[in-house]
Amino acid sequence: MHWVPGVEGVLVDLDGTLVVHGTEAVPGAAAFLARLRGRSVPFRVCSNNTRRSRSMICYQLERAEFEINAEDVLLPASLARQSIVESGALRAMLLVPEVSLPDFHGVVPDDSHPDWVVLGDLGSGFTHERLSAAFRAIRAGARFIALHRNPFWVDDVIREDVLDVGAYAAALQYATGVAPVVVGKPEAPFFRLAVDELGLDPHQVLMIGDSVANDVAGAAAIGCKTCLVRGTAFREEALRSSRYRPDLVVGSVADLVP
Repeated sequence: MHWVPGVEGVLVDLDGTLVVHGTEAVPGAAAFLARLRGRSVPFRVCSNNTRRSRSMICYQLERAEFEINAEDVLLPASLARQSIVESGALRAMLLVPEVSLPDFHGVVPDDSHPDWVVLGDLGSGFTHERLSAAFRAIRAGARFIALHRNPFWVDDVIREDVLDVGAYAAALQYATGVAPVVVGKPEAPFFRLAVDELGLDPHQVLMIGDSVANDVAGAAAIGCKTCLVRGTAFREEALRSSRYRPDLVVGSVADLVP
């Protein structure tokens, strides 16, 4: 069993680290979160998922026998909403699945004259018409947010790679000449928000995940300690080529005992 000295709070990735195939718990993962809670170690489950709301992820984790609350889950939508609400310009073209709209409470959906264009994963909803409308809005001055920059993901239903937000964000950037503000992992503001929610300094926080680029590099860049899990996104070559070295590499979160 392993742990990193000096850690007082934990950020943990969702897909590939706590669950596989969307809803199947990694063996020992629920027990790991229970150990954190039992030792009063604050944590956040951090995911780039834009296809589900916080409450939906919470419900699915509960069905997989995790003890979890919606406020324990942090998604890119949290930071996007915060940016929009704090700006005072509340009208946004929300290119996100309908199930994600509750995470944007306080934001006014407006496809006609938006102040913002927010790009999530619409899947088959990424039609020519929707993308062209976003293109026109950005060219007219709407600020452009991409919830993350992942180019593709593995669809749990068809078990094949499909295009993700990053691919469509790149297309809109190419067409408009406007680079999006990216708010998901591995961007520093996402990790800063997560650390702030724990009420700790970055050096007191351990980020646990299976992606060198999204989890290790992103969290280490703001001063967090990191643990790399050999999950579904783990790639040995990515670890060898990264300038960020995790503080710990384990087979599973089940190997971690705070």
